[in-house]
Amino acid sequence: MRFQVRYLVCLMAAIQFTSCVVDATYLPRRMFQRPGVQELLANSAPALEKPLQALETRKPPVEVEIFVMSKCPDARDCVRDLVLPVMAQIYDSGIITLRPTYIGTPDDSNAGMACKHGPDECLGDILELCAYELHKDRPQMWLGFINCMGQNYQKIPQDAHVSNCASEYGLSFEQLERCAASEDENRGMELLRSSARRAIDRGISTSCTVTVNGKTVCVRDNGQWKGCTGSKEDLVQEVQHAYDNE
Repeated sequence: MRFQVRYLVCLMAAIQFTSCVVDATYLPRRMFQRPGVQELLANSAPALEKPLQALETRKPPVEVEIFVMSKCPDARDCVRDLVLPVMAQIYDSGIITLRPTYIGTPDDSNAGMACKHGPDECLGDILELCAYELHKDRPQMWLGFINCMGQNYQKIPQDAHVSNCASEYGLSFEQLERCAASEDENRGMELLRSSARRAIDRGISTSCTVTVNGKTVCVRDNGQWKGCTGSKEDLVQEVQHAYDNE
């Protein structure tokens, strides 16, 4: 992305971990430029291509939350193989809402952030949060974008990859860029800092963790499903059970 270069502290070398449990590499408040020269990975969320319409219900919808990191292979698998198929199946029943929360460590000394897979991940997290903030009521857009980004997470946050994923799902690359670069309240870095605090408050540090009405129901860690089978049917049943018992 096209942001001004300015490091406030020395960065540790970015190390790729298999297990995406928070253990972060630092990103200061001002981010830096990355060239965009890569191709789009073609397969990403075909089940959500059409707009989805939530129906009115007599009960509040079940709140499903995914705790993730943008450059984490476990998050990629979790979104692609579990969350996206569930949303495609039951979103338009009106019984479910979904939000992404990003795992990291806020540094309040200079309003910066630390992310496990380095500064590029912090910027990827911000871009995905911006997609969510701009299109909360259209998960076929923001969840499709997140899935597309994750399919080739090694290229996050290169301009070409971000731009192609945005174009694939009807998002404006320019709007995402403005949101990510903005220092206005609740934009850019502050979106990520707030999101990371939410994960910390809930005691969640593993990407990907899925909760239903605040209860952890499934974890994808180190290529393994934990506490669940990872099947779409089981998560649909969890959501339906939570809705029926509200």
